[in-house]
Order: sequence, then C-alpha cells, then structure tokens
Amino acid sequence: MATVAQINGRQSTIVAITNDTGRCSVADLAERFCVTAETIRRDLKSLEAKGLLRRVHGGAVAGALTPQSDLVATDDDDELPIQQSQRRKNLIAQKAIELIPSPTAAIFIDAGSTTEAFASTLAHNYRGQNWSIVTNSPNVAHTVAAVGVPQVTILGGTIKARTQAVVGPNAVETLRSLRADIAFMGTTALSLTHGLTTSDPREAAVKETMISQSNHVVVLCDSTKLGRESNVQFAKLSDIDVVVSDRNVPPDFTSKLHPYDTSMVIP
Repeated sequence: MATVAQINGRQSTIVAITNDTGRCSVADLAERFCVTAETIRRDLKSLEAKGLLRRVHGGAVAGALTPQSDLVATDDDDELPIQQSQRRKNLIAQKAIELIPSPTAAIFIDAGSTTEAFASTLAHNYRGQNWSIVTNSPNVAHTVAAVGVPQVTILGGTIKARTQAVVGPNAVETLRSLRADIAFMGTTALSLTHGLTTSDPREAAVKETMISQSNHVVVLCDSTKLGRESNVQFAKLSDIDVVVSDRNVPPDFTSKLHPYDTSMVIP
C-alpha cells in the first residue's frame, strides 16, 4: 500500500504533467506510475475536488471546473435574487441536456446566463462525445473547450460587456455558412403576441441567424420571462421547437403554445 507521501508525490506529478501538456490520460499515467487505472482515477477525482484539474473522458485537462454559481454573463432583465435565479437556470440546463440528438451533434449555443449554465452542465456530462459546438459566447467556448470537446468555434465580432455576447456582421456572416442539428437559445422575453424578443438589435441578428441555420431550436427560458416583451423580435413562436422552463410556468401557458407546434418541457 502506498504511503501518504507517495500518493502526494504522484498527484503532484500528475498536476505538473497536466499543466505542462494541457491534458493527461489514465492509461499513460497508470503505466508511468506502475499502478492500476482505478488508482489513477481516484487521484484525478481527488485533484479535481481540490480545483487542480478537470476530469474528462479517459483522463483530465488543465484547469478547474467553473462553478455554475460563478457565471459571468448577466441577463438584460433578471428580477429574481441571484441564488434563486441560478437554481432555476441549472435545473433548466440539466433538462435541456437530454434534448441533444446524438453524441456527434452539431450544436449552436447562444450567449447569456442560462446558456452558460447549460454549457457548464454540458461540461460536467462530457464523456468523449464528438460534439461540434459553435457559440457567440467566450464563456461558453472556454467552458466546453476546457473539458476536451473536440470542435469548439467561437464567432468573431464585438463582445457586449453585460451579456458577454459576440455580436456584429462578422458573426452573422460566419453563421450563414454553417448548419447545426440543434440550437440552444436564450431570450430576454417570450410572449404569445410577439414571440421571442431582446433589447439589442445586434444580438437579435445573431440569434435570428442561429435559428434559421438550425434543424431544431430549443429556447432556455425561466418563467419570469414568459408573457413579457422587449424591443426587438428575433423569432416567432412557430420558429421554436421546444421551450425549456421551470415549474412556475403559468398553468395555461403550455396549451397556448400548441397552435405554434411548440412544446414546453419542465424539469
């Protein structure tokens, strides 16, 4: 049985290797230290708990998982207390993960605090899937790339300070050359009369293009945004396949979406 000093020495070396090369594999580490793969997995679990690396399928990568409560983007209009709002976003994100159609899906992820919660949940559930992700959020891109998602593309343009969204003609033009199996979108407001709206025409242009270039569109929207309107429409309800919200959705709202062939999913 290894001594505490030996375990600490092995784990220190694992951290050094991971930081130097960006990642490490369970198989290589087991061979290097002449221990079982299960021993290395326990080491990686311990090191991840200390915030020294991130576990991914088959090994680990440098850096620590960003806690979902530390997301940077802020919605244009969020009246809930921070902790209550974040709990709702996390539950929405966990339900939305189930909608990814395949382990090889091409995915668009919009910018915003709820989509950042989705990206963090995606990272926690990454087990080597061959997803291809395109996003206009630096935070989303960092979160999914850091756990080893093989293809992560961030759109170019101007970054908005509050929502951390990349906007502008370059982002829109790039999106027009791409297709996605599924898009996960945020919104400032969602109403039966004006569909999905936001406050910034530049963000609206990016959102509208993401939706038009996607085979399936999922909106991540907590119940406080339902029945409300903002300045710029970027989608009609008939453009949306699924709305993922929370348990505080008004009782009759789900049935009112049926004429638009839009489904409501609640965790």
